[in-house]
Amino acid sequence: MKKFRGFTLAEVLITLAIIGIVAAVAVPSVISNSQQREFKTGLKKAISVLNSSITMNIALEGESPYDNADLFNYLQRHMSILKTTGNMRGLYMVLAPANNKLTTFANAAFYTTDGMRYEFYDAASSNLDKQLYLYENPDVNVCIGATTLIRHIENPDSKYDNTLCGGCGSYGLNNNTNETTKPPCLIMVDVNGDRKPSPSNVNCTKVACAKPYKLSNPDGKTLSDIFSIMITERQAVPYGMAAQKAMYEAQK
Repeated sequence: MKKFRGFTLAEVLITLAIIGIVAAVAVPSVISNSQQREFKTGLKKAISVLNSSITMNIALEGESPYDNADLFNYLQRHMSILKTTGNMRGLYMVLAPANNKLTTFANAAFYTTDGMRYEFYDAASSNLDKQLYLYENPDVNVCIGATTLIRHIENPDSKYDNTLCGGCGSYGLNNNTNETTKPPCLIMVDVNGDRKPSPSNVNCTKVACAKPYKLSNPDGKTLSDIFSIMITERQAVPYGMAAQKAMYEAQK
């Protein structure tokens, strides 16, 4: 019978080193994959909640997004709201990825009880007109100024009153088959609210510490927690390749 020989210290150290290397390579990948699944699930839920709100508004109030010019408050009617703000500047500062201009200077947002943030760009603010679809088609006819009504409510003398785009139509086409005459509206959802990766520093209220939102890759291979959503005259749909791919994969 052979006598069992214990492991030497060198053998133990080598084994531990190999385990450490494997863990260092595998753990970040596992965490990343889990986070990507979380983002996809969050988008799917956000689309579902928005469409439920639109359906309830049409059924109970007799108003579609096309009929109502105040999209910000329209969507909140049948959603579980935690808090709202008409100006993101008081919460934190974020720089536009394209030109280092403040993108949340006057944006409005509401937070739902499930931890999501729905953000609405104020088209009256300068340098904001293409931040939502930075990686998408910049020529699409999309209304992003619906929340200027909030500024008007807060300040009746606001000069931005005339920039209110009104209700949400279909797809920005010149001749829509359903005869809508207005472009669709575009909003943004952060599926995990004010937690990282966007914004990266929720405690930042000055320009000096502001950083850009971390956006998804254009091809949708690597997702962030922020997605663009298009509101038409009757429904909410994911906007852009990243959001559409995330939505599709969440449904598989």
